[in-house]
Amino acid sequence: MFKRRDILLGLGILLAAGLVFLLTRIPILNRKPKNLVRIYVNGQLYAEEALGKERDVTVSQPGGAENVVHLTENGFYMARSTCMNQLCVYQGDVTEENYAARFLGTHVLCLPNRVDVELVLEANAADPDAPDI
Repeated sequence: MFKRRDILLGLGILLAAGLVFLLTRIPILNRKPKNLVRIYVNGQLYAEEALGKERDVTVSQPGGAENVVHLTENGFYMARSTCMNQLCVYQGDVTEENYAARFLGTHVLCLPNRVDVELVLEANAADPDAPDI
């Protein structure tokens, strides 16, 4: 017959397995960032940053060209640039709510510095190195 210690060991294993199962099913603990920002310089991926926390990402290039991208909780904008015309700064913020109404959609471009910043939405988050079809 089963001893008390065997029953307690079996219950402990079942309890641990149930706890692991529940923790892997809670969406908040498994949640990955919905949207991210990809920064390209000269057509090459420079950085990929998840949204969610406000911060600045500085893009420094040889020759003194510099762009500062400000990330917000749900989007980004070009905060500063060393380019002469500052059109990239005046393009404003890009968010999930406003990208469809923007002329450049999910992108902010700085042509003089050859910087392209893109908001990648969860539904469209493809691998940046995947071939274009």
